[in-house]
Amino acid sequence: MSNRKMKRSVSELKLSGKRKMRSLFLNRKAVSVVLSTIVLTAGVLAMGIAVLYWSYSWGNMATRAYSNSEANNAKAVQERLGFEYIAYDVSSNSLTISLINWGTANSINITSVHLSNSLHQPVGGYSNPQIRDITGKAISSLNMGSEGYIKIFLTSSLSSNSLYYIRVVSGRGRTFDSSFAT
Repeated sequence: MSNRKMKRSVSELKLSGKRKMRSLFLNRKAVSVVLSTIVLTAGVLAMGIAVLYWSYSWGNMATRAYSNSEANNAKAVQERLGFEYIAYDVSSNSLTISLINWGTANSINITSVHLSNSLHQPVGGYSNPQIRDITGKAISSLNMGSEGYIKIFLTSSLSSNSLYYIRVVSGRGRTFDSSFAT
């Protein structure tokens, strides 16, 4: 091929390339495809980040709930309640239960008290009894080394010269059992 023909074909090729590039830039269909691809990619990225954040927050909540549960279980193991005395008053049909917290857990609250006879048949159940300190002042819980008592007014009188069992349930689910005779 001659040099002149080659120069001509190269210049025609350049001109043809410029025309094609110009038509590509001026073609609105090509621009809309590029823009829609960019918008679609941005939407997918935004949804991916939102799902990632959502799963991260659920993971944090589950970890926090697990940590709180384990901490409560550890505190429940440290709970120790001792029965100092249990007194039944026939005239007022009431039961006074004196307790002491001798464990290493603070803030032991009482959620329920269950009373049963010598055959372990339920005699009464009492929810959220009021704890009082030794001066009679109402308190919400027993701290380490503190003493308190619960006074329960029974719905039916207890038989004399009988054995009864009492179960005190703490707020963390621990049970403490004792017995007394009337």
